[in-house]
Amino acid sequence: MRAALVITVIFLLQHLGTSAQSEAVGEAEAAAEILALSDEYNAEGIFENLAELRERPVLINSGDEEEIARLFFLTEFQVKVLADYVTRNGPVVSVYEIALLPGFDRSTAMLAAPYLSLDVFTGGPAGRGGSTTVIVTSSARLPSVDSDETAVRSSLRLRHKGAAFSYGLTAENDPGEPFGFRGTPGADFVSGHIMYEGQGSLSRIIAGDYSLRFGEGLVFSSSGWQGSRLVSPTFMTGRTVISPYTSTEENNFFRGAGCVLGTMTKGLIVFVSSNAIDARVIADPGDSSVYISNLVKGGLHDTESAKSAHNSLTENIAGLHISAGKDMVRGGITASFTHFSLPFSAGVCGAETVYDFSGNELLNLGIDLKAGTGKIHLFSEAAWSFPGSGAFTGGIRATPAARVTLNLTGRHYAPDYHTFHANSYRSGSSVSNESGVAGNIHVEAARHLFLSAGADIYRIPWLRYRSSAPSTGSSVEFRSEYTPRDGLNLRLSYVANDREYDVQGDNTGVAPSQRDKREQLTAMLVFSPSETVRSTTRAGYCRLNGGAERGYMLCQDLALSFSTVPVRVWFRYALYSTDSYASRLYAWENDMLYGFSVPALYGEGSRTALMVSWKPFSSLELRVKYAVSMRQEGQGNEISRDVRVQGKIVF
Repeated sequence: MRAALVITVIFLLQHLGTSAQSEAVGEAEAAAEILALSDEYNAEGIFENLAELRERPVLINSGDEEEIARLFFLTEFQVKVLADYVTRNGPVVSVYEIALLPGFDRSTAMLAAPYLSLDVFTGGPAGRGGSTTVIVTSSARLPSVDSDETAVRSSLRLRHKGAAFSYGLTAENDPGEPFGFRGTPGADFVSGHIMYEGQGSLSRIIAGDYSLRFGEGLVFSSSGWQGSRLVSPTFMTGRTVISPYTSTEENNFFRGAGCVLGTMTKGLIVFVSSNAIDARVIADPGDSSVYISNLVKGGLHDTESAKSAHNSLTENIAGLHISAGKDMVRGGITASFTHFSLPFSAGVCGAETVYDFSGNELLNLGIDLKAGTGKIHLFSEAAWSFPGSGAFTGGIRATPAARVTLNLTGRHYAPDYHTFHANSYRSGSSVSNESGVAGNIHVEAARHLFLSAGADIYRIPWLRYRSSAPSTGSSVEFRSEYTPRDGLNLRLSYVANDREYDVQGDNTGVAPSQRDKREQLTAMLVFSPSETVRSTTRAGYCRLNGGAERGYMLCQDLALSFSTVPVRVWFRYALYSTDSYASRLYAWENDMLYGFSVPALYGEGSRTALMVSWKPFSSLELRVKYAVSMRQEGQGNEISRDVRVQGKIVF
């Protein structure tokens, strides 16, 4: 009864009449889509980039490649096509005009729409002004029946951008990590950088923390872009880049210095790094030697085990990337040498450790090539590790007709290919031990109706987590989108994942395998009756192995803004019921600036969230969010409450 009342009130609110500037149409949906195309471990970094783009939209009518390349999800070819189009034909007047350019389609144009400006460029350095932004965020999980403690996470972000120089500072403490200056070095994680950008032969210098992305990501792609979404507009990675690191992910970045001689696409990038990262240190009782068993992700240091792993390994890297080419053909060579302060050792005897990295030195080489015309684009990269073996990925993007786009990619990552900062298309968690072929098609089937379908077939040639023998898997995804008019959008999607895993139980010898299949059906309706009211309704259904487990979700979001006060309000109410954590469902949730929230919904319960933004001046914004999750546990309810507060000032 309560759920029905809440949802009824939301639909009534959709018809309120107000008149004020609202958020960009499709911003939340575009952000959620970009997250789905990204590596989960660097999702926060992705949304930091999106928040910066939202605050300082890309001036595409500048015709400047460096400015347009700030849209990090565009490929190198797309950046050049858009820059050349503006230079030759004048300003772009509509997002739909971009969709008609060679190498683009509607999906790509809609991803970019919330983050670009169509203002006519009047000269001067594109998108560069002197401004400083400071953001302070604090979030707390309030005491509950199970715990009397209040878990607090706090962060500080400072960023200055000028015509030639920029700098930034990031500090963060996760829940349970002490902050102080007696026995602790202030914040648990501190990151900073300073960058110079010029027009001469030395076009960029970065000192401090930075990220890298070269080729198709087989050697370096610490930016997190390019995940495993089957219906991605393209399987190609974004443009070659060395950029400041501003995320709070504590391990996947570089600390040192780098410079660009020439440009990103025609020149030389040189970099050095020495960074302390989290790793599990093991002492061998036989000979008193010390070695690394595995790296530790997450950056949370609230237990004795996590504290012992904190910054226990120093990773030293030196490398370069050379790029050259013309409009139709571009390529590059990447080389790097890595030295670890402690050697790696599997620590466990057995077949599963045969191909694990061991030792403390690693040499990586990579060669990438892109070629294409208006309708066909080819991309590839081959890489080798010493010690170890090789990896290869390549593919094609074709537009055989005006309303049809095809993508096809293949990959082979040897089990003993070793790299620690790679991120290329894959089904697993690392760029190794996998071979497969993936493809998709995007069709504008009728006016306002868009269809997409994708499939991925792969093989795991060696042992992997929960698989004690070589295994196979597949993924299928279908998606449709219908937009009959502005302010109304309906999306339907179906995703099925199938893979071999060991049968759980007491097994002798090699465990028998079984195929686990997960299917998910999602529907989303976005309705915006006016510029200041936006409603998003989501429904999700999941089943495992033909119905052995099931999950359901109904979620309603409402966004409001007002003409008389500088206030925006976001509200969510979600109901869910799943048989276990394995059948969990996710739904994107509005959150703080430079942050994201995609809570896992499992068990049987509800989630309510309310967020308010007050922006009295263009240079000042305050946000407050309160969320309550209630899940049935036995005869009672488990209730968790979260509060988040954020302040932002620009000067």
